[in-house]
Amino acid sequence: MIKFFIISPKGVPVNPHLFPMFKPTFEAQGHTFTADITAATCVLFDLHSRISDYDQDEIDYVLSSGVPVASFDEWDRGSLSNDVWPWPLTDQQEKIFEAIDSGKNKAVHLCRLLDKTKTYPPNLHPYEKPILYYEEPLLTPDELFDRRYDVCFIANTSPQREAVAAALRSDKRLKCIISLGRPKIPFNDWVNEHKKAKLFVSVSAGGYSNERIQNLFSISVLLQERTDQLLLYPFSHSMNCLKVNQPPTQLDLQTIYEVVNDKKRLHEIYTNGYNFVRQFYSAGYIANDILQKILNHIA
Repeated sequence: MIKFFIISPKGVPVNPHLFPMFKPTFEAQGHTFTADITAATCVLFDLHSRISDYDQDEIDYVLSSGVPVASFDEWDRGSLSNDVWPWPLTDQQEKIFEAIDSGKNKAVHLCRLLDKTKTYPPNLHPYEKPILYYEEPLLTPDELFDRRYDVCFIANTSPQREAVAAALRSDKRLKCIISLGRPKIPFNDWVNEHKKAKLFVSVSAGGYSNERIQNLFSISVLLQERTDQLLLYPFSHSMNCLKVNQPPTQLDLQTIYEVVNDKKRLHEIYTNGYNFVRQFYSAGYIANDILQKILNHIA
């Protein structure tokens, strides 16, 4: 069994969707967490935002002991970024990676927002945050189909989002609620606006992803842009979501129109998306997947 020690930047609030999320699953399988780094058989290393320092004694121990490292990276390497994993790194982080690269420390790396068109080392894997942030009961076919609007898109603005919004507005057959770049409204009002429509839109801003899916997956059908983001469990077009190109094509718009006017197909996609999220994006499922990767690489 593994004894885990957590290394996080000093003075930084704990990310609730990182190590606290893993702990129940890890402990249920007999692994433990220790506050004594010298007792650890694996270090969980939060790479964080690249601006905060770590306890130097902990960094020195990792470098001198050769204890295995599992790194977790949420740096925003989105569609407007030229950053390549693992860069950028702080001086302390760079020292750890140099030790790993030299073979002194076994390691496995978990990273969000990777580009699927790139090639990565075999010990680097994608991971995602859980999606079950906010959930309501599953809708009936009539409840979803009888909504007044076809699409609701309320978000901050970005070039990608504006392109999707322009395409949706151009199709006069579609009834849309679109509001980009306006002041935020209370969360409950935001959710209630989406309850007026059959589809909600998830399109990136500066990065590859946003948290709209985490809050709206039970509210309506996901309409998502096609991206090069590397995911363990990607959504599938016409199976558990609708996907559009960037910018959307006339064929994309025709597909949207057909789906929102087909009660059975609309609800099947919604139900499949709902079940897909609950299976593959639950906290326990993601934590178990991460644990297996740690065991495969460093145990």
